[in-house]
Amino acid sequence: MELRHFGFTQSVPETEGGDRRDAFRAARAELGGYPTPIAFSERERQVLNAICDEIIPPGRGFPAPSSVGVVEDFFTRYIAPKGATVTRFPDVIEDTFKSGLATLGQEFLTKDHAGRVAALERLEIEQSEFFGQLRALTYGGYYSRPEVIAALRHHHDAGRDYRGAPQPYGYEGSTMDWGDMIPPRKQAGYTATEDVKRLVPRGR
Repeated sequence: MELRHFGFTQSVPETEGGDRRDAFRAARAELGGYPTPIAFSERERQVLNAICDEIIPPGRGFPAPSSVGVVEDFFTRYIAPKGATVTRFPDVIEDTFKSGLATLGQEFLTKDHAGRVAALERLEIEQSEFFGQLRALTYGGYYSRPEVIAALRHHHDAGRDYRGAPQPYGYEGSTMDWGDMIPPRKQAGYTATEDVKRLVPRGR
């Protein structure tokens, strides 16, 4: 069985007669970040912040990722340090991640908006796995930031009860095992327009 989350396809063992969500829970990476955060050079930090701001542009009351610590507070805790066993979302290793980042080069920072977007589009094609990791870390980090959660609550009616705790996996119980509670299927019907009769209240 294959499960998809945050752009990644993950193979997990089939469960016999059980809840399919059990396989997902067993296979997914742990949350909470690694105990020892990795360190980025100043150039790496600048490039990553620029990338995040292109993936999620600020505006309409929402802050830029670079202004809320997505790279400094989230990337550094969810990328496996050298020599560590990869156990955290989204299964990123420091050495390979930094190697992928280096391909963008220092010149990424000198590009304008259009040039940066073009560079990221090429990256998505040429290094799709690395780009997927960048995107997953950006989304996961951004929507866990208190400032972003506050903006969602303030600017969207549907976000008034939003909280960041379920990120990045969502609410575990949102997909219920309905079992016998599934309503019986009934054949649908309709009334033709010409058969609709107007109801006139009594006394009129």
